[in-house]
Amino acid sequence: MTNPESRPILDLVTERLIARPSWHEYFLAIAKMVSSRSTCSSRPVGCVIVRENRILVTGYNGAPPGEPHCTERGPDGQIFCARRASNISDEEKHKVCPSVHAEENAISIAEKFGLVHLLEGSSIYTTLAPCVRCSERLAKAGVKKVFFELAYESINHERDRQWLLLAQNSFETFEKISLSGDPLLKVASALINTTSERLLPSG
Repeated sequence: MTNPESRPILDLVTERLIARPSWHEYFLAIAKMVSSRSTCSSRPVGCVIVRENRILVTGYNGAPPGEPHCTERGPDGQIFCARRASNISDEEKHKVCPSVHAEENAISIAEKFGLVHLLEGSSIYTTLAPCVRCSERLAKAGVKKVFFELAYESINHERDRQWLLLAQNSFETFEKISLSGDPLLKVASALINTTSERLLPSG
């Protein structure tokens, strides 16, 4: 299959002849869209928690309500990161980083709207594998399956390995998935083109 990045966005007829995305592709595409709301300058993350193929809640990472966003603090158009500006190591970033992780945001929203009981037996689709803190919160909330686009990695490879083992032992499924090929083109075309333009005559 041709690399999607080298192919033009599909015309409307071609787009509608392509099979719809699978459930995995559908929810990962939504998580990727959710990540566009992130206000983390370093690593935007989006997630969606689903149960029985129905969306319960979404979340993205960024500063808590009322706090300044890193994406709005860069001097002279430079990218700003509160942790790096404080010269704090990755291991100690929780002390100064104002960002709430995407998974934490999703769980907090579920709590706010009385949906926590629905998280039991649910699945999460996220653009980045959850850190140890988020893995613990997800497992405690009853999330059973984790699907992610990018594995979590840092300069501390031994810690990463330990986090991976914890996550693999905390969930029924901990699996890397992707959105590529024709499903990616179909989703991209739906975003760029007028989504619901009529192709067949009315009547």
